[in-house]
Amino acid sequence: MVEAVEGDAAFAAGIFKNCFGRGGDFTVVVEEPQAEDSCGSEVVKRVEFKVWSQLLASWSAVFDKMINSEEFLEHKKAQVVLTDFSSGATEIFLRFLYSGIVEGPLETLVEVCAMADKYQVDRLHQLCTQAFQKGLTPENACQLFAAAARFRLLDLRRVALEEIWVKAKDTLKECPKISPELLEEILAPGLICMSHADLRAVLQGWSSGRKRKAGEEATLPSHLQPVIERHLERLNDEEERILAAYGLDVEWSVFAVHNQDIFNGLFDDCQDMEDDGICFLGYYLQVVFGRKSWAFRSRNPEPLEEYFGNGLPFSLSSDSISWMLPHESVYLMGLSFVLDMPEQVHCRIFCSEDGVSWHLAADSGKSKIEAESALSLSRPPSLVKWFKLEVLEGDFHNNLRISGIRKDDIPA
Repeated sequence: MVEAVEGDAAFAAGIFKNCFGRGGDFTVVVEEPQAEDSCGSEVVKRVEFKVWSQLLASWSAVFDKMINSEEFLEHKKAQVVLTDFSSGATEIFLRFLYSGIVEGPLETLVEVCAMADKYQVDRLHQLCTQAFQKGLTPENACQLFAAAARFRLLDLRRVALEEIWVKAKDTLKECPKISPELLEEILAPGLICMSHADLRAVLQGWSSGRKRKAGEEATLPSHLQPVIERHLERLNDEEERILAAYGLDVEWSVFAVHNQDIFNGLFDDCQDMEDDGICFLGYYLQVVFGRKSWAFRSRNPEPLEEYFGNGLPFSLSSDSISWMLPHESVYLMGLSFVLDMPEQVHCRIFCSEDGVSWHLAADSGKSKIEAESALSLSRPPSLVKWFKLEVLEGDFHNNLRISGIRKDDIPA
């Protein structure tokens, strides 16, 4: 017998999407606290959604256990009560289960992402994360940072925080409407990518702007003001320490800068100095060869600056090379290779704060890797100054590309 199969999954999905809100055998109840009534009692808004239990169970192992296990109260009552998510986010969550489509305000999708994480709806979690990354802009970064922090989504929180640091001139045009704790998290690491003078002007502008709006002449009464004043004092203290140690004009020095390729960024900074007396290798970057690299120059005859400034690929086999930034530390954001990496080559990348204790940041494995594609990154717990490339197998002919924020080391 000849069998034939034809289908239209998109049409079926459209029909199923329209079934949402048209009955079901299970109730999802959302209880949302509202403002207090005239008697001072808290008012709770209650919203109910009728859905099909086996649909919930098919998407979510958590709901599956609730619905199909007799010992659970949700099974007995054919109902679940949610008190930790809004009705708006819950509706988007449930509509996705019917349609496979997630749509809504980006800030609400952060909450939906938290729901997907809690109830183990992996595909929804992936889509919300993608929407977050695509929709994140300097204009909404602080708002989304606060939303991700509220719902304890560490990865989204980090992505938003990095956006704030890297694009600070746009993200911090106005004082963000966030808690003092979150403002402290933005300011404390010293990773805001703008000059010392510009950051001071931003912080002072927040204070004066608030005073002007409030029509005040006295000290600004704001829950964020103590944080702002503390960091203005920190900037002044750092200025004094740098001037005492180096005699630099810190008003024109950049305290943190983002580079997609840190080694190349260091080389460009050296070139911009237009001073033949400054050595790239030694002042900007120091290189330590492994024990088997005594013949490095025979395979790499060009000036070393060309290789370690990532201008030319270098060759290395069964050995290691380490780099150290003598005057800066790095907040590591990504690792990749400048050229395609063949599957015959296996290498590992380490990083370190002190050159003694090493953290394995990435392992290439023996697989083909496209140029500039991000390696799976294990983030170090702190800023780092050292990087090490260890070639285990094959002939490495490439450059290591490090993405991150370079921060000036402040003297004690």
